[in-house]
Amino acid sequence: MEKTLRRYAAYFPRWCQSFGDHLPDPGGEGRAVEWLVGEDSVGLIVLPEIRRLLMHALLGPEKPWLEFRPRSLRLNRHDYEEIEVLGHPGYVALRELLLGSDETHLFLTYHLMYPPGTRIITLSRKSPLPLLYKEMAPLAISVGE
Repeated sequence: MEKTLRRYAAYFPRWCQSFGDHLPDPGGEGRAVEWLVGEDSVGLIVLPEIRRLLMHALLGPEKPWLEFRPRSLRLNRHDYEEIEVLGHPGYVALRELLLGSDETHLFLTYHLMYPPGTRIITLSRKSPLPLLYKEMAPLAISVGE
């Protein structure tokens, strides 16, 4: 299924809204990816070096190709298959969010319970606050059923 993610960047660097209520990822702090699952959103906290790569790929000037499959992920020319992250319930929640909503929004958030400077890559059914974010070119993705 082809989907379009509406992407947003903050008007001012380092400004963003709070992620909100979510279920914490037990043991997530020790992994490269920590999942946050909220009522209408799914977030990822990733190691800084991975975050830079993802942010450049997802929110940079180039339009990436992103494909979500049941147990694998393709970002541009890189395939990620059968790794621990993709078998996680957070990944399942992310696929369900993408398959179950007409419109999905991609932006960065933060939360007070995480260390200062931590940014959360957030996908949500709800758009972010227009006072803080400007919309960028949308991102076409493929979500395998």
